[in-house]
Amino acid sequence: MNRLGLRTRLTLFVTAGFVTMLTVASIFTLKVAEKELLASTRSTAEGVLTDYLQAENGPPTAAVVDPTEATRFFYLDDNGVELSEDDFLRLMFNSDNTVIFSAQDPQTGEPFDPTLLEPFEVVISGDLNSLDTETQVLVFDPQTGTYIDSAGEEVILDLGPTPNGTSFAVDLGTEVVAVAQTLEFPDGSTVAIGVSSPLGPVKNSLRTLRQLLILAVPLLSATTALITWLATTKALAPVQALTSQARAITADNIGNRLPVHPAQDEIHDLAVTMNAMLERLDSAQRQQRQFVSDASHELRSPVAASRVQLEVANANPDQTDWSATAEVVLAEQEHLSKLIDDLLALTRLDEKGAGVVGDVDLDDIVETEASRPRSAAVSVSIPEPVRVIGNFILLTSAIRNLVDNAGRHASERVEITLTIQADRAILYVDDDGPGVPPEDRERIFDRFTRLDEARDRTSGGTGLGLAITREVARAHGGDVTASSSPLGGARFTLRLPRKNSTGL
Repeated sequence: MNRLGLRTRLTLFVTAGFVTMLTVASIFTLKVAEKELLASTRSTAEGVLTDYLQAENGPPTAAVVDPTEATRFFYLDDNGVELSEDDFLRLMFNSDNTVIFSAQDPQTGEPFDPTLLEPFEVVISGDLNSLDTETQVLVFDPQTGTYIDSAGEEVILDLGPTPNGTSFAVDLGTEVVAVAQTLEFPDGSTVAIGVSSPLGPVKNSLRTLRQLLILAVPLLSATTALITWLATTKALAPVQALTSQARAITADNIGNRLPVHPAQDEIHDLAVTMNAMLERLDSAQRQQRQFVSDASHELRSPVAASRVQLEVANANPDQTDWSATAEVVLAEQEHLSKLIDDLLALTRLDEKGAGVVGDVDLDDIVETEASRPRSAAVSVSIPEPVRVIGNFILLTSAIRNLVDNAGRHASERVEITLTIQADRAILYVDDDGPGVPPEDRERIFDRFTRLDEARDRTSGGTGLGLAITREVARAHGGDVTASSSPLGGARFTLRLPRKNSTGL
């Protein structure tokens, strides 16, 4: 199965995240909307109930209720059983005076229910307090709760009972929201009047919102996926261009470079980084080619010299001093062997670094190398023993190369000083020779580099000794540098860490 591309993965990731967040937000919106709509419906019902029982001149009174409200009044006795409107009125109008209600509906002219013709004891309040308290006939509109006297004026009736506590919710099923208010009579009995509001509009609103979200989520998700795809395509276009151009660069045209994006962004940084990498590869390739060329030349020289000696001797066997010829050929072979050993040492350093390490006494190595016979006098100064962690063979080779190099270039003497500075071991190798010009003090550590004064192979150099020494030092977390010596010649300084601070 082919691996999905970055553009596809980004599109899927962004779209999946967006769908998840949008789904969660939609569910949250529905829950909040449902809660708010239910609260609003209940608040409306409570408002209608409050208006119905609004207080005028003290006790609650039956007042006008807007007949257009989508509400229904209901009545409960003290056991929570729902009462009819007639039964509720019988409970409410229980006082000293008897009122005979009109048998005619003031709105339609139709007769009332016969039960409404029964007398009820009521207390007439408000503007009717000054009237005779004999029986009066009032017209009652059960739709609005309005009472009309014989003069056609609205009459406010004192209902007698007082509210007890606050309004409370009543469970009348899932299709309505109902609230009620308990009213207490002077004798301690109670009755409740309530208002129920239908939940149909709420459910319709929620259904409409749900349908809109069901349509919006896929549409917005598809739009997000398309926008993400187009955006990533545009954003990755420079990367694809860099990829195509990078594929076109081979060993034959490694000098080519990638175009740098003008914007100071990640694409610009990528191009700069890749160009820097190509520069390093190009430099490494040039060094490798130069190394191969130099190595070939260096290896060819002793082979060619030996062959010439042997061919001349073989052409004139009777006149040849075979002993002298053998000495010359052996010297060339010794030089060839030394060169091969140095090349192998550099190869191992490039591949394995310091290799196997352990405790190494540098002072023992320095004393051993200083005691080897040389043309120049060698003096050693080691104030105290110095131990480092490293590869004994490699460190011995590095110190030997420094001492041999000083011995080849010294006029009369070489001074070696081994000391400790903080957590580093410092080895100074000084000679009184011609020294190294400042402009050549880095170049002499390149492979196969010989200064003009030391290009004669008969002096024993292969052009690799100092390069090997630097590689060994850096493999151990140290370094080697060249400078001027107090003796007038060159000073080579080898610095090595004394502790295992380089991960060796």
